[in-house]
This record gives sequence, structure tokens and C-alpha cells, in this order.
Amino acid sequence: MPMLEIVVARKEPLTIEQKRAFAREAVEIFHSVLGTPPGRLRLAFYELQPEESLDLLVTESSEDSRRH
Repeated sequence: MPMLEIVVARKEPLTIEQKRAFAREAVEIFHSVLGTPPGRLRLAFYELQPEESLDLLVTESSEDSRRH
């Protein structure tokens, strides 16, 4: 049974409509590419705050720029 995990890091959470649309497309892709029967794909969304992702590390704050 295939498992697809989606990790999203953004300020606004995904809407239920966005998750449903993604899920529908994922089911179709897994079916057409791997032959996964409908209902067999497991899908999990993990939502991170931007500060829990690389965004925080690559965005220089004003305090960081004063140190340089």
C-alpha cells in the first residue's frame, strides 16, 4: 500500500479544498503510473510554520545584517 507524505511550510494553512484537489490528483497519478487501485493510497499532510523550515535559515533578519 503506497504512502504519500506532503510537507508544507507556509504562513497560511492549506484549505480543505486544496487538500482534496491534491488528493484527487495524487490518486489519479498513483493509479496511472503505479497501477494503485482507488482507496489504496495513504496520504498525509504535515504543515510546518515557516520558522520551522529553511525559510527562517535563509531569510536574513535585520539583527543578522547588523552583525555583518
